[in-house]
Amino acid sequence: MKVLIGPNRHGLETCLPDVEKTYPDVEFAHCANRENLGQEIADAHIYLGWLNREHFLAAKRLKWIQSPSTGVDRFLAIPELAAGDVLLTSATGSHGPQMAEHTMAMILAMTRGIRGCVLRQQEHRWGLRELAPQMIELTGSTLGIIGFGTSGRAIAKRAQAFDMRIVAVDLFPTDRPDHVAWLRGTDSLDQLLRESDYVVVTVPFTRGNEGSLGADQLALMKPTARLIVISRGGIVDEAALAGALREGRLAGAALDVTATEPLPPDSELWDIENLLISPHLAGGSQLGGQRILELFIDNLGRFVHGEFPLRNQVDKQRGF
Repeated sequence: MKVLIGPNRHGLETCLPDVEKTYPDVEFAHCANRENLGQEIADAHIYLGWLNREHFLAAKRLKWIQSPSTGVDRFLAIPELAAGDVLLTSATGSHGPQMAEHTMAMILAMTRGIRGCVLRQQEHRWGLRELAPQMIELTGSTLGIIGFGTSGRAIAKRAQAFDMRIVAVDLFPTDRPDHVAWLRGTDSLDQLLRESDYVVVTVPFTRGNEGSLGADQLALMKPTARLIVISRGGIVDEAALAGALREGRLAGAALDVTATEPLPPDSELWDIENLLISPHLAGGSQLGGQRILELFIDNLGRFVHGEFPLRNQVDKQRGF
């Protein structure tokens, strides 16, 4: 059996010396160059990394793919993978802390005038009189979380420290923490949008929720509210969001993800003053790679010993 670790930014290949000792009968390999991936993956049974349709079709022996990301929409966009028998597992649980930190950073950037401070620093200008009236305190404000999985719960934990009121919706609303005012099914989404001063989208992108936060849903939000999207682009109707921001029907927004990535240079989103954009960085962390490795090594043991389902095994019909 061959296990291949593909090109990645996490240094996942560092696990090879240890896992080789644990599984001496398994062949382990690392493909550092994406140009060689089609050749290297041809005889692999297990693959950890990202791949495209060409690579997948070349992998005639493949039995299981471990995604390095929580979202698996890129994998399920490959028709043969989505419809076939190759197992797919996500990295759910590996990105919660950093996603939560990024969310709070985006909220604070909007409420504490960080962009204005940076611009005035570049101009060598103090700007106190201009910026002071824009300062917003989070105490007592309501944070609405759409998707209460690992990331959503990590966000709620950190928002609690800011004395925020927290509400959430999820497809499977279970185990409400004491610091969450209410946790309900997605049929309460409209109520969440109406109540919240800040709305965070953490749900995975699926075929069923594309554009599900459109003009009608954004219209339910307070004109003083702000929207933060950290999971996947395509869930929010970006044209509707742009209109709401430009027309003052929404106070601000922050996007770590967009429907098309990289965001095209001619996108209207770049020039919206009350929109903060980061380039899909929320999952980045010096600790994230270690969490992915721990998950993969645990799943490898399960696979070798025939213990199914694997952790985070994806339901391809649901998309997560």
